[in-house]
Amino acid sequence: MRRACMLAATAALVAAFGGVGTEAKAQFSRETPIVQAVRKTQGAVVSLRVEKKGVYGRKESVGSGVIVDERGYVVTNRHVIASADQIIVRLLDGTDLRARVVAEDPGHDLAILRVQAGRRLQALPLGPASDLMVGETVIAIGHPFGYTNTVSTGIISALGREVTLPSGELLGNLIQINASINPGNSGGPLFNINGELIGINVALRENAQGIAFAINADTVQQVLSRHLSAVNLAKVVHGLRCVETVVPEGAARQQVMVRELVNPTAASAGLKPGDHILRVGDLPVSNRFDVERALWECKAGDKVPLTVARQGKVITVDLTLAAASEDPGRER
Repeated sequence: MRRACMLAATAALVAAFGGVGTEAKAQFSRETPIVQAVRKTQGAVVSLRVEKKGVYGRKESVGSGVIVDERGYVVTNRHVIASADQIIVRLLDGTDLRARVVAEDPGHDLAILRVQAGRRLQALPLGPASDLMVGETVIAIGHPFGYTNTVSTGIISALGREVTLPSGELLGNLIQINASINPGNSGGPLFNINGELIGINVALRENAQGIAFAINADTVQQVLSRHLSAVNLAKVVHGLRCVETVVPEGAARQQVMVRELVNPTAASAGLKPGDHILRVGDLPVSNRFDVERALWECKAGDKVPLTVARQGKVITVDLTLAAASEDPGRER
């Protein structure tokens, strides 16, 4: 009787756990939201190899960046590339590309690079940072100490932090996180659990563990919109002043709304304040930077179709672009 009970118990264990030498049945999916977020975003994360002249010869350092436009525009930290003689961007597939500096913004410790890949690259849109929550999960991808494509996770520890960099620059409105950030992570992306790009990792607190900081995506978007505006790159103006609004959930949480029309061409297109801009030309838009980059390859006089939602209806209007010199009141 005792032997029969032991055999029955063993059989129950084998049924529950698969037994020695057999394949156990998975009780939980290993493909978590974090795995999914990394998989869909890592193709837009790049490593940087930066060469600079030092007192004792040439010095090489590493950093990270993220592609923000398919034509090869990369955002990173300014301190990563400052005074560089040569910058090499490495894509996920191992391709090395020489980069040039398009713009530097020391006040926000951001820099914009351009690479010529001969093909369209995976780029990531900037997500909203206005609804970040203390305690929510975040994911960082970067190249700490040269270990490429390293993923770390943590939570948002606090919002609205200020940090003084070694250069003396004061950075404000930062995201404080406890994800593992090390030298080489600087300039890399910070994502939320849905894979939305919510920040650019910028600094870690020296001699502290579990304290690091990221520039929030709203600040990054404003810097990109200013330096990579249609005025600067295409010498055209659209005459729109826009603002983003954020809804709690959904695929298109961040929406671009027309706030004001600032030149006659915008008004003559039939646009109205309060219009929700869905597309500019062929590009879906979710922030003001998208509006600017949709026009980089246009010229003055071009008519660009804008798809907008107004009072529950979707309509298309043609916006005629003006030459930059014709719009002294343009928004920069």
